[in-house]
Amino acid sequence: MGFSYAGNLGGAGAPVVRRFLTSETCYVGQLVMPGITAGTGGHIQIADPPTLLKEDVLNPFGFISGIVDASRTYVAAVSGTANYGDRTTYTTTQATVKANGPSEVEVTLIIPGITLVRAPIYNAAYGTALTVQTNTSASSGGVTITDASNLVTDIEDDYATAYCRTGANRGIYRIVTTSTSTSVNTVTVPFPNAIAVGDTFVISSGVLGYGILDFPASADCIDGNNSMAHGLEVYYHDINLEESGKEYAIFTLLNWGHGHGTYDAIST
Repeated sequence: MGFSYAGNLGGAGAPVVRRFLTSETCYVGQLVMPGITAGTGGHIQIADPPTLLKEDVLNPFGFISGIVDASRTYVAAVSGTANYGDRTTYTTTQATVKANGPSEVEVTLIIPGITLVRAPIYNAAYGTALTVQTNTSASSGGVTITDASNLVTDIEDDYATAYCRTGANRGIYRIVTTSTSTSVNTVTVPFPNAIAVGDTFVISSGVLGYGILDFPASADCIDGNNSMAHGLEVYYHDINLEESGKEYAIFTLLNWGHGHGTYDAIST
């Protein structure tokens, strides 16, 4: 599953759930935005990834948490392929609408600053695990991770987290402050132990506290390998990079109105 409810910061209480007609076929776990595509007749559609073209996209305001209409089908997972689980099939065929009802879903609203959302972290696409780096050059000072064979291609300085999976620093997180030609990643606050040849690490976009969230076109996961040039402003409460293919984060959205940088309703 993609995005899911993880609680709220307002104390006890149920999530805020609303029913909407869709303007395209979609799955449980996908982020949604208003159904602005002309002529499709739906309240919501799959959220577009953050982009410079703010006039063409709107920020997500929730995620699909249930399928209402009788078109509901379950699509089995395929390794490395996005979109699986319960699906609603959008149609404009009158006979199908009469038999199944219009494509309709339940959406859990993401109330800015309140709703806690859990999401898997993948490498650019759902089901593609983050790249594991195996250190090839010892760092006695515990500040550099080197691996020219398994590049992390799109990491932004100061907005990425390095996690040690094996070695003397296992279980410890640090913020990546310099990424050099994608083969050497440096932290300013050193790991407490020397980094040895063969130690393994995983690096993901996103840091605890204020951060940026980007997602692929499938809108069902966090893109953990991105430059943070555009994205949603969020507060990360937890980033867990412990297990390959099961990395995740828990966050709150900071606003509905506009996003980071030029993905911003005010600046375009």
